[in-house]
Amino acid sequence: MTHADDAPIPWIRPELARPSPYRWQEGIPAGEVGRFDMNTLPVSPAAWPEIAEAMAREPSCHYPEAHYQPLRAALAAYAGVPAEQLVVGAGADEIIQLCATLALGRGDRAVVARPTYSLHAIAARVTGAEVVAIDPLPGGALRLDLDGLLAAAPSARLVWLCSPNNPTGEEIPAATVAALCAACPGLVVLDQAYVELGGTDLSGLIAEHPNLVVIRTLSKGWALAALRVGYALASPAVAGALDALRPPGSLSQQVAVAAEAAVAHVDAMRADGAAFAAERARLADGMRALGLEVVGEAGHFVLVRTPWSSEEAFAGLAARRCAVRTFGHEPVLQGCFRASVSTPAWNDRLLAALAAMLDRPAPAPHDPAALAQTWSRRATATRRTRETSIDLVLHLDGTGRAEVDTGVGFLDHMLTALAHHGLLDLALSCRGDLEVDEHHTVEDCGIALGEALRRALGDRAGIRRFGDASAPLDEAVARAVVDISGRGEAHVDLALSGRPVGGIAPTLFPHLLDALATRAGVTLHVEARGTDDHHVVEAAFKALARALRVALERDPRRPGIASTKGVL
Repeated sequence: MTHADDAPIPWIRPELARPSPYRWQEGIPAGEVGRFDMNTLPVSPAAWPEIAEAMAREPSCHYPEAHYQPLRAALAAYAGVPAEQLVVGAGADEIIQLCATLALGRGDRAVVARPTYSLHAIAARVTGAEVVAIDPLPGGALRLDLDGLLAAAPSARLVWLCSPNNPTGEEIPAATVAALCAACPGLVVLDQAYVELGGTDLSGLIAEHPNLVVIRTLSKGWALAALRVGYALASPAVAGALDALRPPGSLSQQVAVAAEAAVAHVDAMRADGAAFAAERARLADGMRALGLEVVGEAGHFVLVRTPWSSEEAFAGLAARRCAVRTFGHEPVLQGCFRASVSTPAWNDRLLAALAAMLDRPAPAPHDPAALAQTWSRRATATRRTRETSIDLVLHLDGTGRAEVDTGVGFLDHMLTALAHHGLLDLALSCRGDLEVDEHHTVEDCGIALGEALRRALGDRAGIRRFGDASAPLDEAVARAVVDISGRGEAHVDLALSGRPVGGIAPTLFPHLLDALATRAGVTLHVEARGTDDHHVVEAAFKALARALRVALERDPRRPGIASTKGVL
């Protein structure tokens, strides 16, 4: 942005002639590296494949709906505010820039307590405003000087806050936020990007302090950083002014549809958030066990002070294939790095790398069985027709836990057996037109289960692919052969008399298996013989479960596709 002689460019605004942009971590080595520097979650939500399919159905030739009414309504319902108090934007970063533009002009003053997210100050400087940075309290704890912030607020047009604070994890008390709103003649902007991962929701203060803006994002707790969706909660007047500044169509229609679909999975997001917080605590405890000082932790990140300089810590860890976030722009963070939670296996590698640098024993690795729910291959399926309403969550690397409620007892029994013996975790709820008969419920459960299985498999790389198992039940015996082929085909031969079992015709179960195979892209052969139809069907489901368990397992000797074609 300068001449060759390093003089400012004369035809642009002086405050932008030598910009200080937000900087990502530099020096990431090539190849496989554990990315602890990105400040994002390490895995997509279980609903992501379903969300991505909804995105793909949207046409590419249209602009998005101008005011994003469906998305705003969904987010407002989640946040507990009227839609007129909510503004969406292209990530929390666009909302931050909108707030700076709305409140500040050349000669105005913005106040920020450091250390915190650097984009707050950058956005203020872009407007030509003066940035007053309040240093942390004395000592090494890096506590924010909230009294200093309060003393500076009366002369400011904008006060920036972040709670939980990035990167120190400090929470700002509600009483302090309220006092700042009363003291500041301009806007008080509270960045709560991490609140879904822990922290106190302070958006209720808007009702009493109309100059307060609370910023949220779907990038952190929702694990949707790739979508770039943020939003602001504010009084109707401020929300309207922010929305008027937002560039038209800053979110694509595909992104808006995806975000709306994601917000329907609040319970799953909260369950995942608890798991991420637990893994963050494990990572922090491991660092303490190594003798490192954990300066702060919140959300999904840990801030650590080391015996090395920041540059030495980064270089030593990068040499061991782990990249952490350092803060060259912030002198008070010298000697510190921030690590965002990665997968348990990579977190173990980071702790082992630190142990090697310190010449100390590495902490005990994670327990895989305890972490299956969040870290496994997983997917959701939602099916809504005039005949059934189904919600399903499937984890391929589970423990056999099943919560099945279809209104048909024998169907619940069979799906529970499939999950238990296949070591799948399955949550399935179905409400069907049982007043007609059980046919639609049984078949549509097979369709939904197949859809979830296909999504959870992804590109099918690294699996064993083939499975073959037999199972007896008293006089009945069944055999199942499975190929996770990408081609959906079922050959089912069950020796059934047709007499009802638990009020349901057992002849409906071949339909379920055919629907499962077709939608999942699985070839399966199932046959069973016996004199009791209950035993015949149950033996078939147990044999299928055991065959699937083998076929779905990861093959440690084959990281790629188990096909000479190179694709399934």
